[in-house]
Amino acid sequence: MGIRFEFFEAGCGDSILVSTDEGTNVLIDGGVTETYKNEISYRIDELDKLNLVILTHIDNDHICGLIELINDKYSRDKIDELWFNTPSSKLMIQPTFNNDIGYGQGEYFHKIIKKYKLNHKDNIYVEAENIYNIASDIELILLSPMKKNLDALKRQWNKNDFLRDCNGKKLDISGEIPIDDRREIEQLFNSLSELGKDSSYTNKSSIAFILEYQKHQQFLFLGDSDIRVINKSLENLGYSKDNRLSVEFIKLSHHGSKKNINEEFLDLVDCDTFVVLTNGLHPNSSHYKHPDKETLSLILKHSNRKKNINFNFNYILPIEKKFARDMREEESYKFVANCQNIMEY
Repeated sequence: MGIRFEFFEAGCGDSILVSTDEGTNVLIDGGVTETYKNEISYRIDELDKLNLVILTHIDNDHICGLIELINDKYSRDKIDELWFNTPSSKLMIQPTFNNDIGYGQGEYFHKIIKKYKLNHKDNIYVEAENIYNIASDIELILLSPMKKNLDALKRQWNKNDFLRDCNGKKLDISGEIPIDDRREIEQLFNSLSELGKDSSYTNKSSIAFILEYQKHQQFLFLGDSDIRVINKSLENLGYSKDNRLSVEFIKLSHHGSKKNINEEFLDLVDCDTFVVLTNGLHPNSSHYKHPDKETLSLILKHSNRKKNINFNFNYILPIEKKFARDMREEESYKFVANCQNIMEY
């Protein structure tokens, strides 16, 4: 195997377990409450330890599963180290549209970290340190966030000071969603006004990194990060159009949102496989139904793309998210769309 990536079914959220032949285990995000109960807990039972648990940022579709993990003594005792970002003693979580989950989960998360005296790092940002050796076989090169992003999060948090937990809170991912009219790749590519313009405070604070395995394979994990921060970090590392970062796959930012990708980013990376984690739905929302087809179109139309592009999803997407078969087989757009929860290298 070498290295294995398991993408848990986390509804509209993220949760990834990275495991290696050497026995290193890294859990990135926890999805929603049910993600831990139905998916993560069973896998942790099979592990001797979790070398590292990373909360990339504190939106509910990333944090609530980790709250469940920390409150479970059996799983909690396996954690060597936990990463998360807090601007001070406070945390914020993005509210859902039905108000079932609010800002208080972030503060609750912070309190239980202290209660159980877990070994942790916080205030992780690019200016402080860039390279982290997790084990003998895994190294993380930090790309996001910047300190100014955490400062902005702190200012926003001051308006929201109350406490809640995630117990009993379920994200409703059922129900029908409207079917979009079929649009061609060309039409999507020509409608790019929102590309790379994410204004969310929590997304801007997202931890993103290059994961390097045994010094010769690299994988790019973008969390829900602001792509402009990623571009700046890659440029600071010496990458450019003429010296692109080569990675085995890219876990696209923010579930494939068009607000978290742009052409400048694609100029800096050399990759043929793009991973999208979402079920294509968002509870009680008429507009957050990722991935955006504009994102897939931008990748397919990029002038310096690989000949054959692979999109990997952890859910079978609703029909309105798919391109027509004849489009997939055209030589100029040739790509493969897979649905798999495990990738091995």
